[in-house]
Amino acid sequence: MRINKPHYSKSRGKDKKTPQVLIFGLGLNGGGVGSARFFGRQGAKVIVTDLRTKETLSASLDKLAHFPNIKYVLGKHRLVDFLTSDLIVKNPAIPWDNLFLKKARAKGIPITTDTILFFNQTPAPVIGVTGTKGKSTTATLLAELLQKKYSRVRPELRRRVWLLGNIRESFLDKLPQIKSKDIIVAELSSFQLEDLALIKKSPHIAIITNIFPDHFNRYDSLKNYIKAKTNIFLYQKPKDHLIINGNDKLLVKLTKNAKAPLSGAKAKKHFLPSPFKPLKGEGSPLEINIALAIQAAKILKVSKKEIGRTVKNFSGLAGRQEIIRKFKNRIFINDTTATNPTAVLVGLKYLNKKYRQPIILIAGGQNKNLDYKNLAQEINPSPFKSLKGGGVKELILLPGSATEKIKKYLRINFSEVKNMKEAVKKAYRSSSPGDLILLSPGAASFNLFQNEFDRGDRFDKAIKRLASE
Repeated sequence: MRINKPHYSKSRGKDKKTPQVLIFGLGLNGGGVGSARFFGRQGAKVIVTDLRTKETLSASLDKLAHFPNIKYVLGKHRLVDFLTSDLIVKNPAIPWDNLFLKKARAKGIPITTDTILFFNQTPAPVIGVTGTKGKSTTATLLAELLQKKYSRVRPELRRRVWLLGNIRESFLDKLPQIKSKDIIVAELSSFQLEDLALIKKSPHIAIITNIFPDHFNRYDSLKNYIKAKTNIFLYQKPKDHLIINGNDKLLVKLTKNAKAPLSGAKAKKHFLPSPFKPLKGEGSPLEINIALAIQAAKILKVSKKEIGRTVKNFSGLAGRQEIIRKFKNRIFINDTTATNPTAVLVGLKYLNKKYRQPIILIAGGQNKNLDYKNLAQEINPSPFKSLKGGGVKELILLPGSATEKIKKYLRINFSEVKNMKEAVKKAYRSSSPGDLILLSPGAASFNLFQNEFDRGDRFDKAIKRLASE
């Protein structure tokens, strides 16, 4: 798909005028706010349009309240705003074939994204991390490894490390501060990688954690989802680097013709450089993420000593199989970022192996056109399963279209609840000492929550209320 070049600074008429920039989709994860702030600081006339209401977007709106040159059209979109703007900055979640964008494109209005603007303008090298799961963890650990390295060198050799992108840190918000000697660690979603394909750019170092079915509400097939992900290395050069999970047969196959040198990190008991010992999380989904970050750190000449010191103190991120509380011999675990059924399956497999205790699973939400049959089969009881070795004891379902789909395949007893507070109370009352109470939805959150992080926060708060009663 062709994209017009975003020369927002040029007037479209004979007389000079303040350019009008339309931010299409404000959102709650920082990208829209960063774009609005970027152009607001430059003195542009900024219009922000979003289908969500003022109340829903209040957290984002508060961050922009001091800009008199930013106006809002909320709860709707107006075609006139798309046809009279000098530049449209599209939120990554909005597809390129959106009707409003088609009409603007037909009139010659430049359309871009924060990802495109950033990669076209950043003076610093970029390390990109993508994957269906694990990209935030990998990117965060790598940024910590690099920060530790450059905080210990002489002042003239120090390089600032920026962690940006899909990790709720806006690209454009930080762009004016970035210097050529800095390093960018960018978490990149499939949507953002679609943007990079339009300008034929890939990061200098690319890392892929894994790829399995997700976002079928955006992609009509697994093939097209995979195609979007592979843009992270498609435009690399021979001097660049590509790092994958060397145990993942799909990734090995997809990257066999990559232009950049390929490194296959493997999660084994000895994945840490000698003489350091493996983490206590050995065998968990966390392990391969650590191995990938370490491989990138080695390429950037982080010392074994620095790697060992940093990794030893790294325990993962919030909302990713995070132990929230141990209460009356129950363990409450927040895995809210498991937003597809494969992620739930991976998490259940690990928890069964680690704890070998019955699990009360809180799941469900909005479907992304994914298949829930395999997940239901794993959850369903069978004569060959024994809860002595772990397994789902009871299922509690939050409302949503994914919930309706999974119910069709279930043979296990399940309960339906209206909200997270009710889900946590129900889980606790149904539990016995030694049980795990796990939030692992396998679905999107936008019918009940602002996003998956809001869902996880409400789970945490419900547990705290439960413990205080």
